[in-house]
Amino acid sequence: MRIISSRDLRRVQDAIKLGKKEIVVSLDIGITKEKVMLDNKGFIYKGKTIEIPKIRDDEDSCFFINDGKLQKLQFFSHKTNQLYKLVPTSHRPILKVSGTTMHKKEFVERIAEERLRGDVLDSGTGLGYTAIAAAKTADSVTTVEIDEEVIFMARLNPYSKDLFENKKIRIIIGDISEEIKKFRTSSFDNIIFDAGTPKSSGDFFSLKNYIEAFRVLKKNGRMYHYLPRHHIKRGRDFGREVIRRIVKAGFRLNERNIDGSYAIFERT
Repeated sequence: MRIISSRDLRRVQDAIKLGKKEIVVSLDIGITKEKVMLDNKGFIYKGKTIEIPKIRDDEDSCFFINDGKLQKLQFFSHKTNQLYKLVPTSHRPILKVSGTTMHKKEFVERIAEERLRGDVLDSGTGLGYTAIAAAKTADSVTTVEIDEEVIFMARLNPYSKDLFENKKIRIIIGDISEEIKKFRTSSFDNIIFDAGTPKSSGDFFSLKNYIEAFRVLKKNGRMYHYLPRHHIKRGRDFGREVIRRIVKAGFRLNERNIDGSYAIFERT
């Protein structure tokens, strides 16, 4: 699938207005660059003119080429009653589910910096960025995602390729609060918890889920937990509430990064 960002489409429109005959763009949202020829309606792809739709100046979307036309890479699911949208950034695209952004850059970068070893449990797969980062150094990564629509979007995202092709990564579709009960005690060296909003995450943030996480994590293992800024504008510190619950489950808090919205815990 060939995907182009709204930013590149605006560049194409500007180039056409200036009378240019060619321009370099990315048809995989920034992984590679290629030269495309232009006419007065759009750019040429496989001998056909791909017309540029009307795009607002503040539009941040990804478009895929489908039967010679550009379509926005977003869809509404009647199954979940939510809107899924792939959004371009200056780096890799992010997923928005009904306006909630998945995979904060700071958290993904921290996981990559940690160079996790051994067997890793990753929950809240999303586009697979944390699972992919962990798999670069870990022996295995088991990643659990409750929403099949999210996995469908990941299959369309070129940056998620390794999620499906790296043999060290195993994907489980299910609720982590149920799936975690199936793992043996002390199964994992590290755990990554990265959920969306409390409303859409079931028992993800529950004490009983953290007690299970404590059980399946090896002694001295670490848990990396993203902390949503739920109701922060109302003065609520949801992160603090989650931390208290995790500590009550037996973990020790090693670090809380307020700016990055995550915390790191250790099983002592």
